Amino acid sequence: MEPLTRSATKVTPQVILNPAAQKFVISGRCFPENAELFFRPILNWLDNFTKTAKGPGVEFVFKFDFFNIASSKRILLIFYKLMELQSRGIQVRVKWYYDEEDIDMLEIGEDYAVMVDQLSFSFIPQSKADIIRNRKLQRTG
Repeated sequence: MEPLTRSATKVTPQVILNPAAQKFVISGRCFPENAELFFRPILNWLDNFTKTAKGPGVEFVFKFDFFNIASSKRILLIFYKLMELQSRGIQVRVKWYYDEEDIDMLEIGEDYAVMVDQLSFSFIPQSKADIIRNRKLQRTG
């Protein structure tokens, strides 16, 4: 299956969905003008991946700085797709990164974990220096 990648912009996150590399990451700020339009290819890709995925498990990484309400609904749909994947016998591990000073983002991740309690979540605090370093890496490649 072909990977799906999108570079980060000022209003959309970096997206890396690459099964060959076992790399699944959505990272950055997410408040697109049209969340439905932005997330449609991601959700379609996950539909196809769910039908064809093989192997013992996948790790899906979320590193949001911020997202709006419209995006939060689509993020929940991503989790529902990951639950479908897990129902096919593929173990899904979610890593939820958050700014160590942003308790709201931690709590949002914890809320998702309750809503999709079949998935295994890890919550990983990041320092401001780590976040800045990651943004620079996103911009350069």
